[in-house]
Amino acid sequence: MRGLCRILVLGVLGLVLLRPAAAQPQTDTTLTWRSYSRTGTVQVQVYPGPPDDEEEHTIVLRELAENEGPSTVDDLQYLADLVGRQLGVDPTRAYWVLHWGGFSFRGADPDADKALFLRATFNRTQSNTLSSPYWSVISETDVRELTDRRWRE
Repeated sequence: MRGLCRILVLGVLGLVLLRPAAAQPQTDTTLTWRSYSRTGTVQVQVYPGPPDDEEEHTIVLRELAENEGPSTVDDLQYLADLVGRQLGVDPTRAYWVLHWGGFSFRGADPDADKALFLRATFNRTQSNTLSSPYWSVISETDVRELTDRRWRE
């Protein structure tokens, strides 16, 4: 009986310690950048890309109410290049998700259920610079799939 209890306890402990941290991004940081005379701020979360997909990462950029600079939409091409260099990610091999919610607006409820998600992808031009982004509006379910089900709001 005692041996069975030990095996059971060790098995449960092993499951707890070895289970993946499903809701954890690989990187979760705040990035600031200078655009003309204003400084922008964005939250950056890097997740593995969907399995069996050529995109290696999904990068979620959360537009913050504290952002005094340009919108992430306005500077996405620059941000993709900057994040790529700082985190060692090829911007053309990632999905870029721009996320707005209550946390994006001063005075709004940061926990509000309404949210907007835009997905962007990039290619390289002949001169090896990033192309303009290709845009699409996506759902929260799409974001979960793009992050291999690790994204949680």
